[in-house]
Amino acid sequence: MGNQASSVVPPPSSHYQSRILPESFFTRYTQHSSDAYSSTSIVFRSSDEQYFSLRKKDIDAHAGALIPSTWNSRSLAAELPEASTTLRTLFAFIRARNHPTLLNESFESVAEIAKAAEKYKVFSAINICAERMRSFGDRHPKLVLLYAAHNDHHHIFDECAPRVITSEKLESIVPLLPEYLRLPWLRYHARWSNALTNIISYSYSSDLSDVWKNTNCWESCGRLVFQVLEAGVHSLNDPSWIFADRVSGHTGSCSQCKQLCFAWKTYTQTQIDGVGAFTETCLDCESAAEGQS
Repeated sequence: MGNQASSVVPPPSSHYQSRILPESFFTRYTQHSSDAYSSTSIVFRSSDEQYFSLRKKDIDAHAGALIPSTWNSRSLAAELPEASTTLRTLFAFIRARNHPTLLNESFESVAEIAKAAEKYKVFSAINICAERMRSFGDRHPKLVLLYAAHNDHHHIFDECAPRVITSEKLESIVPLLPEYLRLPWLRYHARWSNALTNIISYSYSSDLSDVWKNTNCWESCGRLVFQVLEAGVHSLNDPSWIFADRVSGHTGSCSQCKQLCFAWKTYTQTQIDGVGAFTETCLDCESAAEGQS
């Protein structure tokens, strides 16, 4: 089945939003290094030519890679490629004051701040950014998954993986993943494909399989379900839509089909749960170690 194309797939979640950042937004970055500086403060200039001054002792305490390697004590300002809106929020995590909660920031803003926090190793910002990115996982699962993949937030990756595997084509995800996650992602897809095979076989192996001998039941229920399952693992993003909403016009009056679809939906959810968390079932110790290196 795989990702076989089909015109009949469950409608996307009302929360799911289309891409608003480039697919390459979250990638690994070249780390900056910090030498010993005599300055008590350092001035940074944003891409839109705004200036910020930070005490060096605060930078040393809160950031591991903020000062560009090209900067020296004779430089007027350290040039950073981020916009002032991003740096202003990021630097609030470095100064001695209450840190931002990011609760009222848009996804785009949080993503920019999170990327910069990871890039410059602003330790006090990383966890808050990660949790805010996690909160957007149902609306922007692909981008949040890529953020988690490139920054080793495995718990966030695990939460987004089922949404992404059932909504995105393999070829649109695999090239964007870190190399050590590509083979495990194929393993993960294979586990979903195996679950789908079991789900398709269920109605014929159950005690209610004779229900399809009724032409009306097949045309009004069985055929509609199988049309969706033909979409491959993408069909599994919403079992309730397949086995309840899509066939409600028939199951409302046919007790046999209602019973079969309810049992089928329960079995489907069991198979999906059996796929397991990505990092527990598909990411071996060697791959995990490679990702940490």
